[in-house]
Amino acid sequence: MDLEAQFNQEMLGIYHNAGRQIGYWAKRYLQKVRQSGGLQAAKDWLKPKSQSTSGLQRLAENNRLDLSVEALVLREPWSTLFTREELQVAQQRINLVSSYRLSEEVSGETHLLEGATCQVMINSYERNLEARRRCVEHHGLSCCICNFNFGEKYGAVAEGYIHVHHLKALSEIRQEYEVDPIADLRPVCANCHAVIHLSGKTRTIEEVKSILQNKLGNQN
Repeated sequence: MDLEAQFNQEMLGIYHNAGRQIGYWAKRYLQKVRQSGGLQAAKDWLKPKSQSTSGLQRLAENNRLDLSVEALVLREPWSTLFTREELQVAQQRINLVSSYRLSEEVSGETHLLEGATCQVMINSYERNLEARRRCVEHHGLSCCICNFNFGEKYGAVAEGYIHVHHLKALSEIRQEYEVDPIADLRPVCANCHAVIHLSGKTRTIEEVKSILQNKLGNQN
């Protein structure tokens, strides 16, 4: 069996493993793989202008990104079947949803409704990868407070990674509303994000900028 045929079996395996292990039976995914073949399906999903799927978000919510197409194509020997650009798209998507898991922000559909409370172990708010995508598409991937950029600092392995901060804490809203990703969200690095929420309060972007500028001023 050649490498492409083996990859096709791995793609089919994603469907069955996700179904058995987390109860996610992605039927449209299976249909696409069967119609186009595993390799072509993966390449179609990894086109730069194609959007990450709700399936990737579902896997992220279950802490099973290892079951994603993006994670599969980044592994050897499958990565040899893809271009550098396709591998970059895969890495950026993994980083985006990874930062989404570590951030406190934003799920919904086209209208990007936020704030719907769900019960996990404590009340938390649904996240919205599309809102995050539109936010960084407009504001960029550098921290809006200190200008730190993970991709510039660490290279391709961290390209696309950034936290997204909601200008008003979702825990203070406690209702569903329509979010504007450009007006309501800002990209921030993990350090600045931690300072925003340090000691149980929510500081504004301007407050943290001021803290940082005063610190830098005292060092000069």
